[in-house]
Amino acid sequence: EGRMKVSIDLDKCIMAGECVYNHPWLFEFSDDNQPTVKVAVLTTDQEKLGARQAREVCPSGAIQLVGD
Repeated sequence: EGRMKVSIDLDKCIMAGECVYNHPWLFEFSDDNQPTVKVAVLTTDQEKLGARQAREVCPSGAIQLVGD
């Protein structure tokens, strides 16, 4: 099993907040109200599943997964 990395393309992000609301263990709002990744490297199947779900529901397609 490889490791997966999650990032947010803030140029694409429209601040919908779906990632934070649906997966608060993985994403949070920073002090300037931009979503940030709390867990950059995912190792468990559960974490990877959550990241894939977050990518699917992101209305702007800003969530990027490397190693998926």
